[in-house]
Amino acid sequence: MNDSFKKMDAGLMNMANQKVILKLIKRHGVISRSEIANITGLTPPSIKRIVDELINIDLVEDIGVGSSSGGRPSLLVKFKNENNYIIGIDLGATYIRGCLVDLNAKFISEVQVPTEIENGFDSIIEKVIQLIQKLSSRKGEGSKIWGVGIGVAGLVNNKTEILESSPDFGWYHTNLRKELRNKIDLPFYYDNSTRLMALSELSFNNKKNISNFAVINVGYGIASGLVIDSRLVYGESGFAGELGHICVEPNSKVKCKCGMYGCLEALASGNRIASIAKKELENYDSAILKKLCRNNPNEITAEIVGIAAKQGDILSIKIYTDIAEYLCRGIGIIANLLNPEAIYIGGGISLNGDFFFDLVKKNMSNFLLAPNSNLKILPSSFGEQATSIGAVALILEKVMNLEL
Repeated sequence: MNDSFKKMDAGLMNMANQKVILKLIKRHGVISRSEIANITGLTPPSIKRIVDELINIDLVEDIGVGSSSGGRPSLLVKFKNENNYIIGIDLGATYIRGCLVDLNAKFISEVQVPTEIENGFDSIIEKVIQLIQKLSSRKGEGSKIWGVGIGVAGLVNNKTEILESSPDFGWYHTNLRKELRNKIDLPFYYDNSTRLMALSELSFNNKKNISNFAVINVGYGIASGLVIDSRLVYGESGFAGELGHICVEPNSKVKCKCGMYGCLEALASGNRIASIAKKELENYDSAILKKLCRNNPNEITAEIVGIAAKQGDILSIKIYTDIAEYLCRGIGIIANLLNPEAIYIGGGISLNGDFFFDLVKKNMSNFLLAPNSNLKILPSSFGEQATSIGAVALILEKVMNLEL
């Protein structure tokens, strides 16, 4: 065999063994070199070499000698999550949220600023940069930030890394990498915000080993992140999961930002809830809603309508009841098509708690095939932090695969 192929094969094998051992050490937290050899079947010299390589890149550390039962004392190693950090960013239409976490996803710091879409693209990019700088300044001396993960609402082409379309922002064919690479002195990756919400569930909250589920993000717009057999679904170019642009009312005269009529997003998003309330307030004597918006319909948001509904406002309850039915149609499409075990619902609308989820569960059976009647409808495990935690998971995955 050609020597170059031998060297390549040896290099690939060493890299594969490094990944296995790094993940093994992380899973155990603390483990002896002899235990690693027993579990992996690798020789002690190989274990020593690979562990030393992982120590050299600062992902593992020696912590001394363990207890001995009469034989040679075991040398203990530890996954080094302290002083190793990741920044996760949720670039949303209303807020930009960021977090600094260690490699065990322990939160060190959080920052949130209003997006202020009306100020334009350059202003938003500058806010992202400032937020990253602020979080970076909060790391300890001698520590390292491995990378920045960013979740953004829109169609991210996973082949070209172009943000093809983001109606929430009014961005089309936008090269975020080009805009950010000269301003962020760290490795960074970005993906669709709702897919990252699904990644947060898959990476950090899958205690029940649910391998087939969807996350539906109901906020300013509507989208879904899909997981089949414990793998994120991307589709041909990364556009899978655009639930908000499935038609749920063929005869609707409500036009979506995408240009079609009757889309789920056009009929059941937070934007739609506020729009209906502003219009209908002219015809309803809604004292609660008028008080909450200070008698100014232009101040009405989906959040205000939700608060009014929970206080018994008839108009607000009707609005949420109607949008819950549309959402159930969308959920039914996913459930009957993919047969998931669970659907997690996140985004601003989900923060209405039991009031919202009770409406969904009440309507859900009307849109499910009998075999899917056991579908679990659950709130997102991480609330407003779901996308930023998913962005952290995006980078952590690359760290554990030694891709950074």
